[in-house]
Amino acid sequence: MGREENTERDRELVRRCQKGDDAAFEELVKLYQQTVFNVIYHNIGNRNDVEDIAQKVFAKIYFSLGKFDNKRPFFPWLYRIALNQCYDELRHIKRRKIFTFTELSLDDGDQIERLLSQTEQPSESADDKEKEHALLRKILNLLPEQQRTAIVLRDLEEVPYHQMAEVMKCTEQAARLKVFRARARMRELLEKSLRRKSLTARKT
Repeated sequence: MGREENTERDRELVRRCQKGDDAAFEELVKLYQQTVFNVIYHNIGNRNDVEDIAQKVFAKIYFSLGKFDNKRPFFPWLYRIALNQCYDELRHIKRRKIFTFTELSLDDGDQIERLLSQTEQPSESADDKEKEHALLRKILNLLPEQQRTAIVLRDLEEVPYHQMAEVMKCTEQAARLKVFRARARMRELLEKSLRRKSLTARKT
């Protein structure tokens, strides 16, 4: 079922929630729990924090549903709450690890080449996939907040551009431009890391 087809189902569940039906809220949680987990993981990067932050997100959603305009799409509203919670967490986690470009390991070369490949070859093992996910986290941490959000929404969550625009509070054309710039920046960082690897290899 696509996101567009979910709209009427969401409206019915929200309507029931607003009338005090807790079973409807539990259904909303089941439907969107993985989406919220993904948002948190892609922005925070620590699997251990995901459940605790998700509980905060759903608590905010629960107590805010009474004021939600059910004529609006539910998904962008939920996503914005999850995203804002991530931003709050990042501001308060002083111990958070911030990657710099030089921390892209030269051992990431194979994964970088795979990510740059025009013909996306599937990873051969779970270990390869885990390494690629770790590399993606490093690259995402190097992007400005808006560009990171654009990549997560479009390329990882596959959110349509018109819903991206609602989440990011911009026009659809601006959302497309943000994705274009974020992809270009990611590619630039990946290629820069590969060049650094090549230069280092020549010196040894």
